[in-house]
Amino acid sequence: MRIEKGDRVVMPSALIKLSFNPLKSTGQMSRSGLAWFAQMINFERLPTARDDVMTNLEQLRNRCNDLVEGSPLFSDIDFSEPGAGDLAYERAAVKDQNTMEWWAMSTAIFLDILKEAVEAEDIHLAIWAMGCAERCRAMLVFKENLEEPLMMAQAARRIIDILGIWDTHAGNSLEAFWQTTFREHSYALSQAFSAPMILIGEGTYVGGMTVDRKSAKYADFLYSHESSKEAMLVEIKTPKTSLLGRAYRGTFQPSAELSGAVMQALDYRKSLAIDHGAGITAGTGHQLSAFAPRCMVLIGNGNELNSIKKRNAFEMFRSNLRDVEVVTYDELFRKLDMLASVFGLKRAKGSNC
Repeated sequence: MRIEKGDRVVMPSALIKLSFNPLKSTGQMSRSGLAWFAQMINFERLPTARDDVMTNLEQLRNRCNDLVEGSPLFSDIDFSEPGAGDLAYERAAVKDQNTMEWWAMSTAIFLDILKEAVEAEDIHLAIWAMGCAERCRAMLVFKENLEEPLMMAQAARRIIDILGIWDTHAGNSLEAFWQTTFREHSYALSQAFSAPMILIGEGTYVGGMTVDRKSAKYADFLYSHESSKEAMLVEIKTPKTSLLGRAYRGTFQPSAELSGAVMQALDYRKSLAIDHGAGITAGTGHQLSAFAPRCMVLIGNGNELNSIKKRNAFEMFRSNLRDVEVVTYDELFRKLDMLASVFGLKRAKGSNC
């Protein structure tokens, strides 16, 4: 786009959207841009002259009213009717006092008190109301502009946290430790899947119970495909679990632990398919299909396959499995490491990925 001298450029209002949340912004702000935007939202409509104070406060009050009246939370309330404001306030107070609507209403209420105090020349009440209105406006600014980006930052931090666990505990051979780790960081385990998955539960019953209530089978983790709702059974071992056994006629056998984990997953798959997942998700709000459940086994560390022949043997074994996907710990954490790098998150040195 070339602009010549004398040209007048008009940009559509929707072309440029500024937000601390990068998903809601139409561009990327520099550090200076972020500081400028922060100043803009914090000092918005700050009066520059004494006579402008009440006018600016009235503009702020109107903005708060527009935000409340346009909220889906009050879509059934006619604000032209008497008492509509009180009804909205009571609903917000009962529903959640930590919403953007609540802080907008609170700001407007203190502005009304401020206006009455100024008219009554009550200086102490005016100072108190002004301070309360500004505190509420600060919370409104937080809810509008800062809460979502901060939550995104917290989620990003969790990725660094679990990568730190991997760096420290890659040699941990306790299965209970990894069960607890993935229970607390279930999002990390979901990175092993090629499609979005939803965690249904941990230690989930998948069938097999007989009339004497014996032989029940419990998968380590049970997920469902986000779109098809098809089940995914996950069995986890440890990063120290051997992937290969002894040499056999020019190649290597899968280890007893690996082949046993695969057979265990297939057994659970059969039980779940027979029951069609009936009753497993009852009362949870989740949907689950068990028409053709998939299985995944998280096991071992591919970095310990110290020869081409061993790596070829392992790949040959897992690539020929039809209903079970075998993923190693280093592969899972390498995916998480790549995800961290996408968001510009820096890790401490000494990575195992």
